[in-house]
Amino acid sequence: MKYESRNPATSELIQSFYFDNFPDVSISKNAFRNWKKLSVEERNNSLQKVAKLIAERKRELAALITLEMGKPLSEAEHEVEKTLTLFDFYSKNAEQFLSPQYVETSATKSYLAYEPLGIIFSIMPWNFPLWQALRFAVPALYAGNVAILKHAPSVPQCAKAIEQLFHDAGLENGVFKNYFLTNEDAAKLMENAAIAGVSFTGSDATGSIIASQAGKSIKKVVMELGGNDPFIVLKDADLESAVNGAIKSRSINAGQACNGAKRFIVAKEISEEFTQKLINKVNQLKVGNPLENSTQIGPLARKDLQQKVLKQIKTSVEQGAVAHVSPQQIPEIGNYVSPTVLTNVQPGVLAFEEEVFGPVFSIVEANDEQDAINLANNSKYGLSASIWSTNVEHVSTLISEIEAGNVFVNEVVRSNAHLPFGGVKHSGFGREMGEAGLKEFVNIKTVFIK
Repeated sequence: MKYESRNPATSELIQSFYFDNFPDVSISKNAFRNWKKLSVEERNNSLQKVAKLIAERKRELAALITLEMGKPLSEAEHEVEKTLTLFDFYSKNAEQFLSPQYVETSATKSYLAYEPLGIIFSIMPWNFPLWQALRFAVPALYAGNVAILKHAPSVPQCAKAIEQLFHDAGLENGVFKNYFLTNEDAAKLMENAAIAGVSFTGSDATGSIIASQAGKSIKKVVMELGGNDPFIVLKDADLESAVNGAIKSRSINAGQACNGAKRFIVAKEISEEFTQKLINKVNQLKVGNPLENSTQIGPLARKDLQQKVLKQIKTSVEQGAVAHVSPQQIPEIGNYVSPTVLTNVQPGVLAFEEEVFGPVFSIVEANDEQDAINLANNSKYGLSASIWSTNVEHVSTLISEIEAGNVFVNEVVRSNAHLPFGGVKHSGFGREMGEAGLKEFVNIKTVFIK
C-alpha cells in the first residue's frame, strides 16, 4: 500500500509520498548512546518541550487527524488533549518507577535496576494517529529508549507532524524517527541487530505475522491487537445510563476503536426495552461532515474499510440477524456507513464472531447472568469488557470470570495514561501506559553485591 493522504469525507487524494530508503540505524544508535545517559529529569525537560508544542499546535494537529482519517474535529481535538496526559503522568512518576528497587537478601546490597533496551521499532495504526503513536513512544522515551515509527500508510501527514514535534523541540536527531517503509523493509528492520524491541497496534492477523518475524530475531514485542468487546447489561442495570454508555462507547471514532463495545449482551428481562431505547438513540446520531460541530459520526477512514463493514452487516443479516438502519440520509460521497443496530445476533453470526470496525451495535440476548458471562468469553479476543448493574458489590465478584485485559463497571472502557492497557487471547500481550507500560522495554537487571 502506498503512503497517501486521502480525505475520507470526499475521497479526494490530497498528497502522495514516496517510500523512504532503508533507515540508517546508526542515526538512532548514536542518539541512544546520548539519550540513555541523561537522567530522567533531563529527559523530562526535553519531552516537556514536545508536550508544549503539542498544546500550541492542537488545532493544527486535530485538523490533520480529521483530514486524513475522518473523525469529527471535536474528537480529534480531544485526542490531542488526551495525548498531553501521557507527558503529565510520566513527568510526575517516571523517576520513581525507574528508581532501583532494593530487595533484602543475604547480600550486602541487592536491587533491581531498570535500564533502557535501545532502539524500539513501532508499527502504529490510523484510527488514533497521535494518541496511539505517542502512548507507545512517551513511556519508551522516558525509560531511556529511542524510537522509530512506521505509521499507517493512510496517515502520512500525521506521521510527519509527530516527527516534526521532536525536531522542533530540539531533541537530538534519532531520538524519534519516522520512516515511510515498505512491508519488506519493515521486516528487514526488525531483523536488524540494532533493534531491541517491537511495538505493534493493529489487527490480530497482522500482529501474528509481526510477532513471528520479531520472534525469529529474539526481539521483545508488545502486541495491542483487536477486540470484540462485550458490553454486559444485567437485569438490574440503570437502563438510561447503560444506553448512554452504549452510544458513547460505540459511536466514538465512528466505531473504529479497538476498545469500543461491539457485542451488547443484555439480560432477556430487559432486552426489549434496552434495544428500543438504543435504536431510538442511534437514530438520532448525526452523520456528516467531520468538520461540522454537530457531526457525531464521520466517515470511515478508507473505502476498503467501509466496504468491509457493509459486507459484514449483509452477511450477518443473511445468517439471521435483523438490521435496524438509521433512517437519516448519509452523504453519497465519502466512506460513510449508516449507524445500524443488529438484533437476533448469536454465536455463529458474523457480527458475534468478528470485530466490526464501524458504527454497528450487535445485540445479544442472555438467558441469565452466567449465560451473559459465557457469551462474553465466547470470543477469540480478550481486550476489554464492561458490566452494567446497580449492584456493584455483586458485580465485583464477577470480574475475575471475565477473560479480558480491562474490565470497567458502569463506565465505558477507555485507555488512561495512569493505567496499563492491553489484552489477552488474540487481543495480544504486553501492556502500554501506567508503570507496567513504562517497564515493557527495559532490562530489569538483578544486582547482587556480596
